[in-house]
Amino acid sequence: MFRTRVLVIVLLAFCLPGLPAGSTSRGFAAPATIELVARSAPDAVVRVEAVFEVAGELKFRHEQKLKTMPTSVAARLAYDERRLAESPVARTLRYYRTAEAELHVEKTSTSSKLRDDRRLVVAEQTDAQPLLFSPSGCLTSDEAELIQIPANSLLVDRLLPGKSVPVGEQWQHEADLIGALLNVDAVSHADVSSTLAEADAAGARVEMRGVVQGAVGGVAAEFDLVGRYRYDAAQGRITWLAWVLKEKRSIGHVEPGFEITSRLQMRLLPVAAPKELDPAEWPAESLVAIPELLRLEFASRPGRYRFEHDRRWHVMADRSDVISLRRVDRGELLAQCNITTVPQVDDSRRPTLTQFQDDIRRSLKDQFGQFVRVGESENSLGHTIFRAEAIGTVDELEIVWTYYLVQDPLGRQVVFAFTCEKPLFERFGEADRELVDTVRFLDEQSAAEPTLAPQLR
Repeated sequence: MFRTRVLVIVLLAFCLPGLPAGSTSRGFAAPATIELVARSAPDAVVRVEAVFEVAGELKFRHEQKLKTMPTSVAARLAYDERRLAESPVARTLRYYRTAEAELHVEKTSTSSKLRDDRRLVVAEQTDAQPLLFSPSGCLTSDEAELIQIPANSLLVDRLLPGKSVPVGEQWQHEADLIGALLNVDAVSHADVSSTLAEADAAGARVEMRGVVQGAVGGVAAEFDLVGRYRYDAAQGRITWLAWVLKEKRSIGHVEPGFEITSRLQMRLLPVAAPKELDPAEWPAESLVAIPELLRLEFASRPGRYRFEHDRRWHVMADRSDVISLRRVDRGELLAQCNITTVPQVDDSRRPTLTQFQDDIRRSLKDQFGQFVRVGESENSLGHTIFRAEAIGTVDELEIVWTYYLVQDPLGRQVVFAFTCEKPLFERFGEADRELVDTVRFLDEQSAAEPTLAPQLR
């Protein structure tokens, strides 16, 4: 589901279509059995249309007190999707026609939308959540969250039992599949099953329900799922799915907790292959999930710079004076990064490395212990980079601070300050360098400001 930074969370405005007692939606003749097997042809293309709506309450702590805020989201997505038959794992290539959401938190409203030059997206099955990225370039965190809705169309056909079943038969779903469909990082308990409700020569209607417990972002989450889907015998696939999902999630390191109800409706219909998904334009070797494409992009209009970060960094605040990120790995808070723009200077006023160290000492005050490593370098863009690593203590806890000053030839400057507990510093690794190495200063015309959700910090 949308992560709470874009605050996608829901109560429904409409109900699953019901069937009057004793009747059927298509006049099912109820044969003894029906084969429920996925038989999508290689390179088959479907048009996927999804409506996802959420409402409920966000929960967060402010001044040691638990606070709540009402929230709601309405998202619409439509994309053409081609299965990549040559891939050793389940992968699809998508072209999004629509991807937008309206977000409301108390009295604040905002919107999120996929940029035109990021409409092409690869979906790839992994051991956990499906991986979504654009071969055209990095997504923003808002864009990644927008398109990562439950019931990823890459996986929905795996709900089928893959055999002939009689009306009334029930089958259990694997925990790994349900976790991937719900975008859960780790499943501790899953009891979700489907039951063949009705069938005829044209297809079948299946009911599903169950409960799931697990973790998302390292915090506990509980789900109560009720849904149904339709199987088209001629197409050999699920062509319609609807879910009602209740979720409770604890407060985490980078997201508020919440209690929400969400509703999803999805249609999958065959279409002719559009030119945007032409295999000649996008050969398999150009659709590989290389690390550079898996990063997320962040642009700051006040700072006139752009950088990229891996998906373990989460933006906590984006203000004109400071940008704050936290790094979470396997549910544990590893580090924080504060980014500050400093005034542009001419050559006569450029700071020296020694002056930079003096500024750090003044900033840390009594917490400062000593410098461990200090250095100066120049990258391929001609940026001068000062790096200073210091250790000290905060409330008797040993802390490592790593500061960077990045300057371009025009005198534009930005400072990065990374904070990490010393026992976690080895695990933090090169995450600071990897982020700083991607910094680019922007011209005023190119400093695009991304649409951000309200911050609850």
